[in-house]
Amino acid sequence: MTVLIVDDDVDFRDMVALVLSSEGFETETAADGERALASLRRAPAPSVVFLDLRMPGLNGFEVLSAARSDAAIAAIPIVVMTGDSASVPRALAAGAVACLVKPLDADEIVAVARRFTGCPGTAAA
Repeated sequence: MTVLIVDDDVDFRDMVALVLSSEGFETETAADGERALASLRRAPAPSVVFLDLRMPGLNGFEVLSAARSDAAIAAIPIVVMTGDSASVPRALAAGAVACLVKPLDADEIVAVARRFTGCPGTAAA
């Protein structure tokens, strides 16, 4: 079960990846929407995506739209990460399965990943 983390902020992306990998999740990262869609279309596809909304090039809404209109990847759960809580209703309407408002809590990141991968992870002792 791989979690794809998409954010143009390398430090934030690496932090989310570290939190998830420390709990036993495999992670992959992408710095922009184009790379995210390429990762989604590659086999095996990630089990869940954590997607930032504000990115250069294809933004998160555009990635959501492209993913939801492509039958091959439409069922992959996409969790939106945003610093703008006003964007949450629009993201959910666009097909996000959940929204996390930045700053993110490590426990919340892990709980959402477990929920959408069906994987309990391997919590560190």
